[in-house]
Amino acid sequence: TSPDCARNRHGRRNRLDGLMETGTRTAGHATCRVRQTNAVPASMRAGIREVCSVEVPAEHQGQGHATALMHKVCSEADAAGLVLVLWPQPWGDNIAMSRDQLISWYSKTFGFQVIQPEPPLMARMVGATPRMLRLKPVIEALHA
Repeated sequence: TSPDCARNRHGRRNRLDGLMETGTRTAGHATCRVRQTNAVPASMRAGIREVCSVEVPAEHQGQGHATALMHKVCSEADAAGLVLVLWPQPWGDNIAMSRDQLISWYSKTFGFQVIQPEPPLMARMVGATPRMLRLKPVIEALHA
């Protein structure tokens, strides 16, 4: 867990709302941080976590490490009943994907949706899947 994870008076890591611990996550050679977010109003923050700094060293990119990591983070958030948000920006020393490629990857692979166009902010509802996003236009047409 990263040093930005709060500790209580007994030296133990705190769990925000008893749901999903903040701090660093890893899977293979991929890392990211999960934290409380300031991207939404204070009244909404208890049910939301932000994913930031997703990174894979250049020599390990394209091997599925970041995909495995994000599946792990999404599963953890689903189990805790939390919405995830992220800013899809290229980050790190070796930028392999453009912003548009990141938006497509987060959407098609994990079910994130753009909720703010500029700067782009994406959110993933609890239990969201890419299949659900493909069905959204069909469902909306049925209710039209």
